[in-house]
Amino acid sequence: MKKLFLLLILLISTIGFAQKGKTKAKPAAAKNVVLTKVDNISAEVVSEKSGKRVVLFVKNEDKVDTLEVKKLEKTDFKPTGFVVKSFSTQGKKFYHVNWKEEIKIDTKLKKENGVVTEDQLWDTETKTLLLGNTHKSSHIKETIFLDANKTASHDVEKNRSEGFEFTLNADGSFVLKTKTQNSTYVYNTASSKYEIKGAPKSSGGKKKK
Repeated sequence: MKKLFLLLILLISTIGFAQKGKTKAKPAAAKNVVLTKVDNISAEVVSEKSGKRVVLFVKNEDKVDTLEVKKLEKTDFKPTGFVVKSFSTQGKKFYHVNWKEEIKIDTKLKKENGVVTEDQLWDTETKTLLLGNTHKSSHIKETIFLDANKTASHDVEKNRSEGFEFTLNADGSFVLKTKTQNSTYVYNTASSKYEIKGAPKSSGGKKKK
């Protein structure tokens, strides 16, 4: 009887030890997605506990600077193009970051196809964002009801532009424009900022009295 009792204790101890010895496998860390590389800069999508974001890793001799480009609200960030290019102005070297995202809405009452274009200008030496601009252009077709009971309707098509269109010039200045306004900005070495050149120009026609 004693032998049977000791055997049971030994068996229980062995099972307990085996259970303690098991460790849960840690989930594999998500790998960064490299969007593009240029010079000493790598643009990547990083996954963190707080979510995903697009960053620029700038490698220097003794360290790597991390510049946040965008926090991603959508987990499936799929730009149609992501480009980082260097340019010079006033003896300074900066970087132009550009990407586009497609918009598509398709419901019974509304269809929209568009593109969101984002442009950023970075001084990676001082880790400064000099400009961040977002422009959205889209073609919309929607059904508009003519009465409260929705018995009559007609289709309306229109093109929509939101924000400023951005153009980087060869000399490092840039233009922001809409249908009614056109402004040129140049880099000021004294303030280390882009500043508007002259007064904004109006591109709209004169109103008839």
